[in-house]
Amino acid sequence: MVYALVFGLLLPMVVKMNEVLGRSVGGIAASASVHASGAVFLCVCILPFLGREWMTGVARAPWWSFLGGVIGSMLVVLANRAVGMVGVATFTAVSVAAQLIISGVMDHYGLLGSELRLMTAGRVAGIGLLVVGAVMVVRG
Repeated sequence: MVYALVFGLLLPMVVKMNEVLGRSVGGIAASASVHASGAVFLCVCILPFLGREWMTGVARAPWWSFLGGVIGSMLVVLANRAVGMVGVATFTAVSVAAQLIISGVMDHYGLLGSELRLMTAGRVAGIGLLVVGAVMVVRG
């Protein structure tokens, strides 16, 4: 839960930083730049401490799991455009509501290897409240 909280606190700042970079160099160049800088950081500061076990894990991972990097690059481009048009709060509200909807579907059906967690009335109500909140943020 702490990781999710930290992620939620940092994501709006990262999205805005990427949007500012995107205005300076263009959306696609910004996406390439942030992913390249992240990769360099990981390779220099993190991988040396992981040992070699991670390499065998890479070989065992399903091919489609690497599409996350491709999708992540596209997400940066989309966020760069959207944040500049609607602002950080509206972008975050809509994207979090959309994330919760698809996450609930993924859990309910066990998609992409998700652990099966059925959609309960409480979960549907929570998602509904978040959607209502997003609509309120959008409308101001």
